[in-house]
Amino acid sequence: MRARDAVGQAAEMEQLYESWVAAFSESAGFRPALVVPDPARAAPGGYRFFTTGSALLRFADGLTGFSSSWPEGLGGESADLVSALFGILRHWLNASGDQCAIQAEIDDHMKKLARGGFVVGARERFLLLAGGTDARPPSWRIVDIKIQAAVQAPLPSAGTPPGLAR
Repeated sequence: MRARDAVGQAAEMEQLYESWVAAFSESAGFRPALVVPDPARAAPGGYRFFTTGSALLRFADGLTGFSSSWPEGLGGESADLVSALFGILRHWLNASGDQCAIQAEIDDHMKKLARGGFVVGARERFLLLAGGTDARPPSWRIVDIKIQAAVQAPLPSAGTPPGLAR
């Protein structure tokens, strides 16, 4: 019985705390903050492929944040390279945004990824941070960076009808 009493008491305390936070937030003029797509901007387009770190950094210049994605089940050296690339980008974003400081390192990682059979793509999208205390929500430029395995497509030989390449 004591365990049930403790669980019930913990649930009651949590409910009281949540009520207090809601009341405090309303009295201070706070509203819940939401991140939503910016309706004044175009929907995200397709991914652009990048072969050099400097080109990726030029595209990413001025971003507010980025999201990362890579193939599931990646292991070994490939996983380390992908993780390191995103770590460098995260550090660049959090530290200074100085492209010169990390350009050679990003270029090196992208070359290694290309040799390992991976391509790097990026696209931009814009989000609004709505709610909170601001009446006019700021627009955030987010860059989606995606790493995926390159697929080798067979090239048709001369005289082969389209769609019949093997």
